[in-house]
Amino acid sequence: MTDESAWRRDIKHFLDGARYRIRHHTGLYADEDLIGAVLHACRQAEAGCTRDLRLDDARREVEARCRQLIQAADRFADRDFARLAALRAQALAAVDAFQDIVLQKCRLREAGRSAGAYLRRPAL
Repeated sequence: MTDESAWRRDIKHFLDGARYRIRHHTGLYADEDLIGAVLHACRQAEAGCTRDLRLDDARREVEARCRQLIQAADRFADRDFARLAALRAQALAAVDAFQDIVLQKCRLREAGRSAGAYLRRPAL
């Protein structure tokens, strides 16, 4: 397995956990911490990446979408299942966009490493 497929698999693994939490969030239990769990998965996925504005914006978007889902799924709120499905889809789309940015940053990081190895090679 190449290094690229290893970090790609790890990023997907962490963010699949976030997707699972979003899909199965009910809002019925007071101890459900959707935002904390999803942001923890995002931090795990972005480990080793340099932080920049795009990554921060994507993380804030994930947090905002999860917050909207929590408010709509609150056990004391009126439950509109069509709205819940739409908000859940928006939260999943935000996680997908976050994953795309993290993968792009990791590709750029790996491209920078591999090019430098050829430059440091002694001349024949």
